[in-house]
This record gives sequence, structure tokens and C-alpha cells, in this order.
Amino acid sequence: MPDAAIASDQSRKIVFTVADDGTVGTKLIELGPMVDGLRVVRSGLAATDRIVIDGLQRARPGGKVKAEDGKIEAAAPAAGAPATSGAH
Repeated sequence: MPDAAIASDQSRKIVFTVADDGTVGTKLIELGPMVDGLRVVRSGLAATDRIVIDGLQRARPGGKVKAEDGKIEAAAPAAGAPATSGAH
């Protein structure tokens, strides 16, 4: 996920989630390394979780938002940089 979607609560890392009814919640996550410009999340999220990736400043736990589908894309490798692959 983009680093911009990750917030801090004291020394913990959290993301804001959106329920089916538009209610904002939070989930505690464990972060991993950066890969292709995106942060790996080691634990704390399910594949079905909808997270806030834009408008983080306006998202408040317990509040309601109108969720829109977004797209998270890996950054293109810099010119001359080797491409990374999950297979070795």
C-alpha cells in the first residue's frame, strides 16, 4: 500500500478502513519493507478490507464517508534500475 495511507497512533501504525455502510474504522498493522514503491503489510489486514488511500486528513473513526474505488499501482522502475520480481 502507499506509505501515505499509513497513520501513526503513538508508536503503532494504523490504517483507516471503510465498512459497507461507509463508517470509518481503524486497524492496527505490522509493516514490512518497501517493494516497488509500495509498503508491505505483514499483518493486520484482510484481503477484503477497504482502506482509505486518499483524503486521510478527513477520515475520522466512527464518521461516515462516501467511499470510491481507487487503484494502487507499483511505481515503475527508474531508468537503468533492475526490475524486481517475486519469483527467484
